[in-house]
Amino acid sequence: MVSVNAQLNLTYQGQVNYNENLSDIWGYAAPNGDEYGLVGAHNGLSIVDVNDPENPTELFYIDGESSTWRDIKTWGEFCYVTNEEGSGLLVVDLTDLPNTIDFFNWTPNIPGLGTLQTAHNIWIDEFGYAYLVGCNINSGGMLYIDLFTDPFDPQFIDAGPAIYAHDVFVRNNLAYASEIYAGEFAVYDVSNKSNTSLLGNHETAANFTHNGWLSDDNTIIYTTDEVAGASVGSYDVSDPSDIIELDQFIPYETLGDGVIPHNVHVWEDWLIISYYTDGCILVDGSNPTNLVEVGNFDTYIPASTGFNGAWGAYPYLPSGIVLVSDIGNGMYVLEPNYVNACWLEGTITDASNSNPISDASIVLMATNVFDASGIDGNYATGYAISGTYDVQVSKPGYETAVVEAVLENGVITILNVALNPLVSFSMGGLVTDEL
Repeated sequence: MVSVNAQLNLTYQGQVNYNENLSDIWGYAAPNGDEYGLVGAHNGLSIVDVNDPENPTELFYIDGESSTWRDIKTWGEFCYVTNEEGSGLLVVDLTDLPNTIDFFNWTPNIPGLGTLQTAHNIWIDEFGYAYLVGCNINSGGMLYIDLFTDPFDPQFIDAGPAIYAHDVFVRNNLAYASEIYAGEFAVYDVSNKSNTSLLGNHETAANFTHNGWLSDDNTIIYTTDEVAGASVGSYDVSDPSDIIELDQFIPYETLGDGVIPHNVHVWEDWLIISYYTDGCILVDGSNPTNLVEVGNFDTYIPASTGFNGAWGAYPYLPSGIVLVSDIGNGMYVLEPNYVNACWLEGTITDASNSNPISDASIVLMATNVFDASGIDGNYATGYAISGTYDVQVSKPGYETAVVEAVLENGVITILNVALNPLVSFSMGGLVTDEL
């Protein structure tokens, strides 16, 4: 678990400024290859041409309810936008971009539930089902919507458990719901939309589960807690009835500052994470038991915390650019350089008896990387930049050791260190008053 200095492996390309605050962001690639940013703004949806990353240009703006929160997803050539103030779900036809757009607000009256007015978030799975969460109906629990029959005419199918979900990720008919107020993510079988079944759940480190994103092989979920100083967690969900925590990542550059993680996305082996006041951070997730930061770009320079700075980061356009929405500073276009971490792992033991040493300090000198050994003496950390480094290992009661380590990108370097106990001795004497 490690952080590196700002502005690494993410390069600024361009920016669009707004006279209002932004929220979440998504992207759209048209059938002809043109690329667009879909930007949630306080008063509506902004559609931006990003085909020239150095000169992104707003093409259309759809006015809507004034709302701090907007979430956006696409299905085919259509886009769907939620907000928390009213007017239901915004449905946008993108088929004639860049020339024109068509749109309307979907506010169905659902028997037994009421009229849909607001929603916090939306997910659309590979089959064309939309999952609305955090709505004004069903106590904020999941709503299942058919988009595949007619993308411009959504149809309500059924509702999931009436448990508030802040966000949800769905693949292979498994829904990973971020049940923020319960402080956990829950895994549901949604193959039968009329009979949702709970398969398992797991609390997250800060008990305020904001979002989750599944690895490409469907075995690991990465989660955020929207809490100051919280970590980004990795969990093995290959068996939803026996979920195993693997690691917790914290950006050490701002450790102790109370920085808040917001949204995590996964692209191949990497996590693309938006942090309030810390910008966009890239983490190598190919070794989910040892998450290491390998890139970052800070969109909010002041050294402060709170709900400012980067809200969302979208990495899925075919060109590979990353779109970042900063609440007060506009939409950024970044060029990523995805590199693997240089991992450093090993065991700290007592040289006199080979017993493991817990709570030993491991410091990669000349960097901000550090770790502490666990009860089994094991540690796991790493760095983004290859090279030869001095590693300082210390523990009260032992001689401090400084050992050289050669780090390579994509390689796990094993460094086991045996610490020598300090020699103990006793001394005696007589203390008297001076007359």
